[in-house]
Amino acid sequence: MSESQKVTQQEALTTASGRTWLIVAGVIALICVVLLWNMRELPPLGAATAGVVTTVVLYLAMVAVRFGVRHDRLRLGLLAALTIAISVGFMVVAATMILSA
Repeated sequence: MSESQKVTQQEALTTASGRTWLIVAGVIALICVVLLWNMRELPPLGAATAGVVTTVVLYLAMVAVRFGVRHDRLRLGLLAALTIAISVGFMVVAATMILSA
């Protein structure tokens, strides 16, 4: 039995529990928080702290979605979007800090 190659038919976006999204996003968020925490003294001051807060809030939103949303596809789509948002948020803050240096 072959699996569909369509993204919309993958198990991670259709029937999974969401635990994998939380683990992957947790690792990404941890890396982002550690890097941003170490960059908090760099200009512009406060950008790294705002990035840390944003990362933590997005991860907490993921936990709320994982346990609060019952519809599988919606829950998994939101978890995927929030995982991407954590990465994009880090890149925006890091790029802002690099360009201001």
